[in-house]
Amino acid sequence: MAGIDPGLCARCEHGRSVTSSRGSTFWRCAVHDHDRRWPKYPPLPVLRCPHHRALPRPEGG
Repeated sequence: MAGIDPGLCARCEHGRSVTSSRGSTFWRCAVHDHDRRWPKYPPLPVLRCPHHRALPRPEGG
């Protein structure tokens, strides 16, 4: 995926890649779903985040 590196969001269980009908890609944070104070679309790249939860690594990786 081309564009800005999302940082931690790409490797977080809360991060979601969202592509608009015009082809632009955004990174959405699911933490916003239960905490409206948290940004839905954080400024990228995210380098530090108290809500970051690393995705499990695939076996053998």
